[in-house]
Amino acid sequence: MAHPSEMNQIHIVNIDYSFLEIFTHPESCNPIIAANGADSTTSRLDKRAKGGGTRMSFITEYVAKPSFKLLLLSTAFLGALVAASSARSQDVKASDAAEVAGSDGLIGEIVVTARRRAESLQNTPVAVSAITGEMLNQRGAIDISAIAQSVPSVTFNTTTGNSGASNAAVVFIRGVGQDDFFPTIDPGVGIYLDGIYVSRTLGSVLDTVDLEQVEVLRGPQGTLFGKNTIGGAVQITTKKPSDVTEGYLETTTGRFSRIDVKGGINLPFTNNLSGRFSVATLNRDGYVTILQKDQTTGVVSNANAPKLGDISSIAGRGALRWKATDDLTDDLSFDYTRKREQSSGSTLLATQPLVPGIPASAPNFFPANAATIGGFYNLIVAGALGCNPLAGGNAFNQSNPHCFNNQYVTGNPYTTFYDPKHSRSDFDLWGLTNVIDWDASPAFGVKSITGYRRTISHFMRDDGTPFQLLELQTDQAARQFSQEIQFSGKALNHRLNWIVGLYYFNEKVNFDNPACFSFVCTAVKTKLNTDSYAAFTQWTFAIDPSTNITAGVRYTDETKRNDPDNFYIDGGFGLPPFAANNPNPNPATIIDNPAKINLHNVSPMVSLDHRWSPEIMTYASISQGVKGGGFQQRVILPRLQQPTFGPEKLTSYEVGAKTDVFDHHLRLNVAAFWADYKQLQITVFDPNFSIEPLQVNGGTARIRGIEAESTIKPFEKLTLTFGGSYLDTEYTRIASNAAIPANAVLPFTPKWSISSGFNYVFEVGNAGSVTLRGDWNYRSRVYYSAANDPIISQSGYHVVNASVAFLTMSEDWRLTVGVTNLTNKAYLVSGFADLRNSSFADGVYARPREWYATLRYSF
Repeated sequence: MAHPSEMNQIHIVNIDYSFLEIFTHPESCNPIIAANGADSTTSRLDKRAKGGGTRMSFITEYVAKPSFKLLLLSTAFLGALVAASSARSQDVKASDAAEVAGSDGLIGEIVVTARRRAESLQNTPVAVSAITGEMLNQRGAIDISAIAQSVPSVTFNTTTGNSGASNAAVVFIRGVGQDDFFPTIDPGVGIYLDGIYVSRTLGSVLDTVDLEQVEVLRGPQGTLFGKNTIGGAVQITTKKPSDVTEGYLETTTGRFSRIDVKGGINLPFTNNLSGRFSVATLNRDGYVTILQKDQTTGVVSNANAPKLGDISSIAGRGALRWKATDDLTDDLSFDYTRKREQSSGSTLLATQPLVPGIPASAPNFFPANAATIGGFYNLIVAGALGCNPLAGGNAFNQSNPHCFNNQYVTGNPYTTFYDPKHSRSDFDLWGLTNVIDWDASPAFGVKSITGYRRTISHFMRDDGTPFQLLELQTDQAARQFSQEIQFSGKALNHRLNWIVGLYYFNEKVNFDNPACFSFVCTAVKTKLNTDSYAAFTQWTFAIDPSTNITAGVRYTDETKRNDPDNFYIDGGFGLPPFAANNPNPNPATIIDNPAKINLHNVSPMVSLDHRWSPEIMTYASISQGVKGGGFQQRVILPRLQQPTFGPEKLTSYEVGAKTDVFDHHLRLNVAAFWADYKQLQITVFDPNFSIEPLQVNGGTARIRGIEAESTIKPFEKLTLTFGGSYLDTEYTRIASNAAIPANAVLPFTPKWSISSGFNYVFEVGNAGSVTLRGDWNYRSRVYYSAANDPIISQSGYHVVNASVAFLTMSEDWRLTVGVTNLTNKAYLVSGFADLRNSSFADGVYARPREWYATLRYSF
């Protein structure tokens, strides 16, 4: 019987982007292959790619001393590895690389399939991590955000700090990303589903249903991928139809009334047509309890309202694969997701009822406080209820339930005074993808990737009090279409691999974001239209059998048009404070003039890789990336023209190594990098009117770091994983309009991320086998705002997950029992803070400890 650990040793990564092959060694020039001939090894890998073993070793990270001197010492370190293993390496033949895949007690190859051949990920001279859907399921994950627990330099949260949405992706790689859900701001990390770029953060938290694998490429990837890969790319690949009848049925129960049911089936209809269909329903109660306070007695009780942070979704997927000929394949797939959930689990962290330092006797006491949300509420809305100091009241009286103050800060991460009427997070998505892959000849191929996606989102957020201080609602309807054509091939006796591609992307978004404050409501509406054209190429030339040079470039021509329609809605207190000096003809109008921005950019890259032995490869690269500019849509003060911000650019310098040493019992992959990050797009608050968050180009930053992933397999039944990253970030220039402290670090970027895990398998007589699994993850302090506000920062914390799985001898049944967040650590994952004028700060904490039990039947 095959043990689960063996089943995870090898995994064929079915990458739709066939141009990844240009990173790897041509068969005739690769020393691993050349030693025994290209045909034997290539055929073995091709067989695995077409349906052989689906196994993979789970790589995590290991990081050394927290000194950037490691960047300078990395070359010496790699040289030492070469020297230490040179004698052993000379005896490794070409066939060993393929045979190791199935050898007991050894670390298996991670294999990627380009369009015509399968190649080891260890030959790819970029920082890449790959995690299978099976591994995510073993961790108890229900969506792809769980990759952040093991992939170096990655932060992946499922909600932004000022939205209330439960499915708004916040992804940062190596300090580069975006934490705003507005469609006028692009994400900094490209997320791809089967080759299709997912343009909006809303809907980017994809589930793990029928998921084959997730690849995370760190650093700019513009010459291979589409839009907005300045920080990196997250590529999700789903399972494809095959010619084998198989399927599964899975059910999970757990804490918070968890009931998940998943099922899938693969059906070969004819010799050349197969289909794969899956469906899932995921259900879990919320984890943040809503409280209420009696406005007469002040007694606090449970509001008997649905808890925040629940999970309630239905997802389905259907895929067809038509092999018209041996050289022509057409993959057509459809996916649908429906969510009907409460808002994310936000709780109030701090309040500022009145502007500090101004006595009530001061002449500017009233105008200064009336200009803030909390001050206006206490002075005017609740002024006659004992909250106005000018009338003998006390805004800080925590026994007066009518006053806005710290009495509504519960101090418990899992309780809140959220208004139940403003708790909603609904989402509908459907997508259609068609991939046509044609091998016109052994040296030339064409690939077409066509995608259409449509999303409808509706969500709300509250300020965490019973009052109307800040209540938001968002309605967004977005649709996108993209078309990519790739031409790839080989030349010069297979010494040259090349790809040339054309890319088109169009997106239309209707966005409505009404916001009600304590004194007025505003309608923030827009229609956004984006057209993006790109041409790209990348070439890899084998200088000699051990050395390759790769060069590529991408040209982008992008136009964004925005038609805003922002205006005031009288909240009952009149508009004169806002209508004064309004440049628009209608006093209620804030802005309604269309705006347009263009981007013309050329982003190059070049890399050099050298294989010192069959076990050790090193590389160095320089690459550039760009993210287009956007529009400032949260306009609350009247303007004739909509403010815009320009593109941000990044240049990355990277060196790294891919190693398999000690007879394939140790795998250690290391990458060190330095990045110049210019014109950062950050969110700040207008110093004159801070309830209007501004998106600006905040300056220039320097990012440097080191990452490592390691797998150790001391003997057959035990696999150990270690790893992590060290990131050192600082602003080298801060723009005058950016309220950023001089010593600030980049948000969503902990200096240290360290993880480790173990997987141990033992047999239980003739009944089957048991797998013990444990994972530990540590992150140092992280800030959730560009201003590094300590209120919404999280100090260093540890997270532990554990599971036990029993697999029957026939491998038909598997029972898994596990616990996530074993130590019940309450840690912040996002937040919003603006005490100065918005008068409060709130945040979302991760889910507490949860147990689960999963029963799966495979046939």
